[in-house]
Amino acid sequence: MKVKLAFTAPFIVGGIKQVSNYIESIDYIPGNVVRAAFARYILSRCAYHDPDEIIEVDNLPRKNWVYFKDEPGCNECRLKNICQKFSDMEFSFFYPEGAEIIPMTMMICKMNPQHGLIDRLIEKPECTKCEGGKGRVESVSGYLKEGERYSVVKSFVTKTAIDSYTGTAKDGSLYSLVAVSATVTSEDSNSDSDKNVFIGEIKGVQEQDLLSIDDLRIGKYTSVGFGRCNILLQPEEEITDRKQIVERLQHFNRLYKEHNDIDDDNNYFAIKFVSDARLDFEMPDANEYVTTDEYKKMWSKALGLSSEFEIERVYAESFNFRGYDTSKVGEDKREEPIHIVEKGSVILYKTQLDFERIADYFSSVKGFGLDLKDGFGHIDYHFGGV
Repeated sequence: MKVKLAFTAPFIVGGIKQVSNYIESIDYIPGNVVRAAFARYILSRCAYHDPDEIIEVDNLPRKNWVYFKDEPGCNECRLKNICQKFSDMEFSFFYPEGAEIIPMTMMICKMNPQHGLIDRLIEKPECTKCEGGKGRVESVSGYLKEGERYSVVKSFVTKTAIDSYTGTAKDGSLYSLVAVSATVTSEDSNSDSDKNVFIGEIKGVQEQDLLSIDDLRIGKYTSVGFGRCNILLQPEEEITDRKQIVERLQHFNRLYKEHNDIDDDNNYFAIKFVSDARLDFEMPDANEYVTTDEYKKMWSKALGLSSEFEIERVYAESFNFRGYDTSKVGEDKREEPIHIVEKGSVILYKTQLDFERIADYFSSVKGFGLDLKDGFGHIDYHFGGV
């Protein structure tokens, strides 16, 4: 079901820390962060929670794990249903309401961003609105809202670290936090651009169970007031008609072939990542030269699609990431390193299948890569443009 998160306090969701005394929140909320917030809420209200309890999950020891304990008081608990279904619940990424992710095939005029965007898959990489009709363009990323570039509202806070031994300020320990601002609820504000409301999906639980969650706290520094939010349920959106999907796929195929002077019997279509994806790449030796075809094979294996779909082009940004798992037992809480492909990445495929069969195949594909239940690797068709 569609869910809004209306924040009553600024929040910080950690990305990659650039320097030790400067922490800036990313401008979206991954599904695993929302799941962690739910877990923290449940455990903090569980009369039977033992922080030192160790259980085995998938043959690994875990602490602070949410599971139904089936104790005498559990049947009367308002969180019973969420607790029972927690492992099967699915959390999407949450993005600013009304904002769309700009696909990585898009480019923007270097001289005047107001000239709009062009899609290099189906248009020439030049700005036709500049003088002479051939202005220079560059890659662009981020969000669009109501046809314009959009950035979330952030606030800057400077704090002093506290010495845990003396309880006083550490010498030379100032650090800065750049948090996403709280949702504006003032009746004096008519600007939607000032309202940081985030929207996503939570599946596997009933509406009345979500309504039992009050004062959810998301992200870092929740113990000092950051990340407080309310859950607002939203009406479900209409599912896109299959016939319309096929027609738009056919339209994109025609545009792509015309723009690239292609005359063959393949059908071309594009898939975009609407969230970051955790892909298990088999990387070659750093000193080994890798051909384009070998790279395509690496991508195909990591994405795991049928051999009937051949990768034609990849427009993607990726990085290596190693996070922390606080449910691990022991001193080392670090996760294994993983390759992250960023949201907005686009994969162009070609196939001999007709568009009806393409639509049938992808109707059963939940996404690419690992941790799909936490919102990673979610995909959608890219029909050109935004």
